[in-house]
Amino acid sequence: MAQQQSVCPICLTHEAKVVSDLDRQGKPLTTLLCDGCGHVFNDPIPTAEELAAFYARDYRVSYKGAARPRGRQIARNFERIERYWRQWAQMMTNRPRMLDIGAGSGEFLFVAQALSHETQGIEPNVGYAAYCRDELGLPVSTATIEDLEKSDAVYDFIRLNHVLEHMRDPVASLERAARHLADDGVIYIEVPDILGYAAAKSRGRMFHYGHISNFSPWTLRAAAGRAGLVEVDETAPVLRNSTAGFFKKGGRWSVEQTHNRANAEQVREALRGHQERPLAPVAKAVHM
Repeated sequence: MAQQQSVCPICLTHEAKVVSDLDRQGKPLTTLLCDGCGHVFNDPIPTAEELAAFYARDYRVSYKGAARPRGRQIARNFERIERYWRQWAQMMTNRPRMLDIGAGSGEFLFVAQALSHETQGIEPNVGYAAYCRDELGLPVSTATIEDLEKSDAVYDFIRLNHVLEHMRDPVASLERAARHLADDGVIYIEVPDILGYAAAKSRGRMFHYGHISNFSPWTLRAAAGRAGLVEVDETAPVLRNSTAGFFKKGGRWSVEQTHNRANAEQVREALRGHQERPLAPVAKAVHM
C-alpha cells in the first residue's frame, strides 16, 4: 500500500496508506486508511463548492436512483423510524425542540411533529427538501450544516443520521452542531460502520464519492470527543461497540487521545479480509 501525506481529519496524523483506488462502481476514487487512529477517508476531499453542487442535485440520483423519494423507500423509512422512537423514546420525550440535520424524506420530523415536538430540518437536496415541505408540511430548509451559522436557534435534541460521513471535516461539523445544542441537550449521531461494511459488502462494493469518511466505533467517538461531546451514560453500554450514539456536551478530547493504532490495525485487517474475499460467481442466463 502506498504511503500518503494527507492529514487525517480525526487525529491529524500524517500517516495514511491507500486501501482502494476505485469506488463501488469501478470509477477512480482514492481511499486512505490512517495509521494513527484507523479512520478511512477519501483523498482528495472535495471542495465545499463541489459538495454543495453534488448534494443539491446529484447525490440522491446516484445513491438512491431518484431525485425525489419513492413510495417503497418512504414506507421502509417510516418502519425504521417507528422502531427508533419505540427503542429510544426516553431520550426524546422531554426534549421539545428538535433539529434534524440531513432530514432526507422527513420521516423522523413527521413523527416528532405528530408527537407535539417543535421541529426544524435542513436538507441539502433540492428534491427531497421540497418533498418534505410540499407533501409532509414540514419546516425543512434547503440548506447545509454550514447554514446553521446564520441562526442562533437552540435545540434540545439534534439528529445526524447517516450525515457525518458526508462532511468535509467531521470534527468541525460536530462543533457547529454542538453550538446549537441546549446545555442539557442531546445529539444523536449514526454513521455506517466500516468494519460491518468490510464483512458484509461484496468485494469492491465499499467506497463512494459522497461518503468522505468511513467510521469505526472508535473514530466516531474520537471525532465527537474532539468536538467537545461525550457519550450519554444511559445509552453508552448498549451502543459503545456500534457507530451510533447519543452524545451531550462535555470535556474536549486532545488530539493525542484520538490516537489508537490498535484500532487502525483492526480496520486494516477487516479491509484486507474484504479485499481477499472471492468474487461472487456471475449467474448464467438460462435459455428456454
